[in-house]
Amino acid sequence: MAGHRHSHAGHGHDHAGHDHGHVHLRPTGGAGDRAIMWAVVVNLALTVAQVAGGLIADSTALIADGIHNLSDAMALVLAFGARRLAQRPATPVWSFGWGRVEIIAAFVNFLALIAVSVWLAVEAIGRLANPPEVAGGLVMGLAGFALVVDLATAALVYRAAKDSVNIRAAFLHNLADAGVSVAVILGGLLIWVFGWYLADPLLTLAISVVIVWHVASEIGPVFRSLMLAAPAHLDAEEVLDALRDLPGVTDAHHLHLWQIDEKRNAASVHLVADDPGRVVSAKAMLRERFKIGHATVEYETETQICADRLA
Repeated sequence: MAGHRHSHAGHGHDHAGHDHGHVHLRPTGGAGDRAIMWAVVVNLALTVAQVAGGLIADSTALIADGIHNLSDAMALVLAFGARRLAQRPATPVWSFGWGRVEIIAAFVNFLALIAVSVWLAVEAIGRLANPPEVAGGLVMGLAGFALVVDLATAALVYRAAKDSVNIRAAFLHNLADAGVSVAVILGGLLIWVFGWYLADPLLTLAISVVIVWHVASEIGPVFRSLMLAAPAHLDAEEVLDALRDLPGVTDAHHLHLWQIDEKRNAASVHLVADDPGRVVSAKAMLRERFKIGHATVEYETETQICADRLA
């Protein structure tokens, strides 16, 4: 019954903690949203120019760079929509709010990038045996334009990137795109000066590898969050040891750690202690030491058999 009595007391505290969590959510509108919208428009214009130029120049590398820019524009569109949805307040049905929609959007974007990279690799491999003649001058010109746009887009979304995993991913993609554009310029130069047409499919393969490498380096934390795994920076045994070291606490077990969204960590745990008041100190420790702002702690006594262990 002690655990039941604490459930009522803890319930009120959790609501307070939940409301406090919403203070950290980003405001809607403002310069950040306008910057993202401009970045989308510019990247869509660049995509049209690069794909059209790639078809005219018969360059898969240029088309590859253009499609990569299209994926970045779509990533920004998804991130922008998710960013707005994430501002919706919690309701009895959506008790944690809509913050996790940004994580879902990021995962969708990463899957799309993988699909694009596979398609580019297949196209490039088909051209290795008999590379077509490519207009190197046009490739260099459009790749140079893309480099300017990539850097401008990164500058536009830099401020908003500090607050969102989606927009931060898009920001990093734009920086990577700038590097890819430099590579395409060099490829166009090799074709223009030496007539080395093999540079185009080889660069296309390189771009494909860059995309996959970039996704592989970022998709892990997003997948962990979707699977309700413990945040990468939290160690379950360390958290349990810290709880067991609290005064009046004899044991802690049945610990679950997960992320509500990018900014909020959560935990639930059973605490065996000499007094229900130890729950307050346990929550304070989790919040201050481990940055776990939403904790549900069930109080148990040494003589009480844990109901979850019986299940």
